Amino acid sequence: MSLNKNYQVDVVNTIPTGLRPPAMPDFSLLSSVIPDAFAVAIVGFSMDISLAKIFALKHGYSVDGNQELIALGLSNFFGSFFQTFAVTSSMSRSLVQESTGGKTQISGLVASLIVLLVIVAIGFVFEPLPQTVLAAIIMVNLLGMFRQFRDIPTLWKTSKIELVIWLATTQSPKTSILGHVPNTGLYYDVDEYEEASEYEGIKIFSSNSSIYFANSDLYVSTLMEKTGVNPEKLKAAQRARKKRKEKLKKKESSPLTVSATYKDEAVIHEVLPQSSEAGEGLNGQLEDKHSSETTSEVAVFLEPLSDVHSIVLDWTTTSFIDSVGAKAIKQIIREYAAVDVRVVVASCNRSTLADLDRLQFFSENLTPHLFFPTIHDAVLHCQQANSSPAGAANNLT
Repeated sequence: MSLNKNYQVDVVNTIPTGLRPPAMPDFSLLSSVIPDAFAVAIVGFSMDISLAKIFALKHGYSVDGNQELIALGLSNFFGSFFQTFAVTSSMSRSLVQESTGGKTQISGLVASLIVLLVIVAIGFVFEPLPQTVLAAIIMVNLLGMFRQFRDIPTLWKTSKIELVIWLATTQSPKTSILGHVPNTGLYYDVDEYEEASEYEGIKIFSSNSSIYFANSDLYVSTLMEKTGVNPEKLKAAQRARKKRKEKLKKKESSPLTVSATYKDEAVIHEVLPQSSEAGEGLNGQLEDKHSSETTSEVAVFLEPLSDVHSIVLDWTTTSFIDSVGAKAIKQIIREYAAVDVRVVVASCNRSTLADLDRLQFFSENLTPHLFFPTIHDAVLHCQQANSSPAGAANNLT
């Protein structure tokens, strides 16, 4: 059935097959394409990092802008030898892949292989496909993006500045780790004041800027860098420790087997784990050694994942926080709680606290009890909570 000839339906039409052979770029065009190349690079990177942040916020992970820029640079560098178009992220394809459940690099690899297969061999199969079908696929997967327009009335009611904050320029805030000055209630930058000293197991992070969409990622990454506590690395260590613990359980539950061979006969003795009643048997030395090894391994599991058990966020100079910033702070609190690191906020003014309430920041597990009027109050709370038996981080998973 020829839709194009009989019904004048726009179809995909001819799809060129094959790949161009690799060749050196024509450097004689360099002077004429440099201005456009810079513009394309900036727009392409902006699209890529914006889309990456959307998915990172939705699925709860962080994005490294430098890594994204290096990846785009390498892709365009190698692509230039095959005369490809400028490489950047595709909103439609990314949303289609995300909506169908693709989460790892394997999904991207499979999609690339399918595109390669279409280009090399089976492109003719899609030539009679109506363009409206492709448009429908894209529109269905863009519905989630269009639904965000429903947030505009909410943002207008909660914070009008969020609708025009794109006019503001990105600033480079000053951040520091604070320490306590003895015999006072003062806390200063430990790098600038020799008398200021940190409390054991507590990091006090201070930033002199507000938290909004343009710098929320920078705030979170600087927080992890300054405190030296990265939730992702701690989760990896937690998973490795869990595997070791499972191996230890299997080792304890399985009986020991001693085998001795005399000529053509095999004698196998099964040695069960030593019970509390048979404390001193013939295999006492063996059991003592096994017990000591087990005890040492168990002690490793009981050790905390990090020397830092609490982080205090100093919001003395934080006068504004938008919905993106609130989501970023909420996410990082949950990530730290998952690795037994408590996060509390100090010196938050009433207007910012009211903004958080309007942005639905608080929940059943994340309550205003995490906010303290001064840094010293927050520090005393962390010390008391850590010294008590239930001194684990808040259950915010």
